[in-house]
Amino acid sequence: MKKIYSLLVAAAISVSVNVFGQASLPYYDGFAYSGTALQTQTGWTSLNSGDDISIVSGNLSYTGLQASTGNKISFAGSGIDTALPITTQTTGTVYYSMLINPVSMTGVTDANGGYLAGFIQGATSSSVFGGTLWTKRVTDNSLQFGIEVRSNTGTSTTWTTSTYSTGQTYLIVVGYTFNTGSTNDDVVSLWVNPTPGTTIIPTPTITDTNSTTDLTGIGNFFFRQDSATETPSLEIDELRIGTTWESVTPASTSLAVTDLSTVKGGNFVKNTFVKNDEITFGADAKDIKVYNMLGQIVKTASVKENESVSVAELQKGNYIVTGTLNNKPVSQKILKD
Repeated sequence: MKKIYSLLVAAAISVSVNVFGQASLPYYDGFAYSGTALQTQTGWTSLNSGDDISIVSGNLSYTGLQASTGNKISFAGSGIDTALPITTQTTGTVYYSMLINPVSMTGVTDANGGYLAGFIQGATSSSVFGGTLWTKRVTDNSLQFGIEVRSNTGTSTTWTTSTYSTGQTYLIVVGYTFNTGSTNDDVVSLWVNPTPGTTIIPTPTITDTNSTTDLTGIGNFFFRQDSATETPSLEIDELRIGTTWESVTPASTSLAVTDLSTVKGGNFVKNTFVKNDEITFGADAKDIKVYNMLGQIVKTASVKENESVSVAELQKGNYIVTGTLNNKPVSQKILKD
């Protein structure tokens, strides 16, 4: 396993520098970046040195889950770890979800497995990890998923009883629940392939309560690439972090991309790739709404032909723009760079 202390010193420096750049929750990342390395993107901070967490073309998808058309990220064993500072949370349950394709478990020989994601305690301390997500090789073509409340040694990991095949995409949700009783009663839960869009939280696949000391807060999310004997070859997409179940498992929206050829004067959005912080419309349109990929309305307007609407306040990524054009509802996907 990597030397933890050097990683933690780097993390502490990173957190103090980025404290004013914390991502608010709910957070979504479809990895719609033009670069090739995650740690160089806005909001993400490298914790050490090594091979990149690579941004690669293509997408992972899961039936019923709202998804983007950005890119995905790729792990290849030993390499850079990276953290995302988030608004510090100290109560309730904090969730993260992602799509994971474990490409191969070949060469992953560590009997304890390895962890690839989790939370870091609040913004003033990065020496404590919680809610860590683990994988462990069963065969070259199969694995188990695991979780831990606090320990990062692998000796008290709670593992799924089922095994899972490589080369398939799984919807993974991890929740860290703060409890207010004793100092060691927090709970971490793992769901494998839950149904997106449910309003009632389903029964976890596994839970873990093996904690000696609870987290005092959660201030960062991180991805981790350990040694090649611990970290398998992985593809990850559709990262979400939030404080509600619905925010990390949104169902596919009905906001489909309309065939504008059927609408008279159907030049709705002229620049679906937004480079200059403005969406330009090619026709008069009413009831303009801009949705993020969580299905939340982040902008409203009504426009005239060739009029522009500023979206400078929006983060980079994919959005859906809807409106009424010639008395017909229309929508288009856009990518803000």
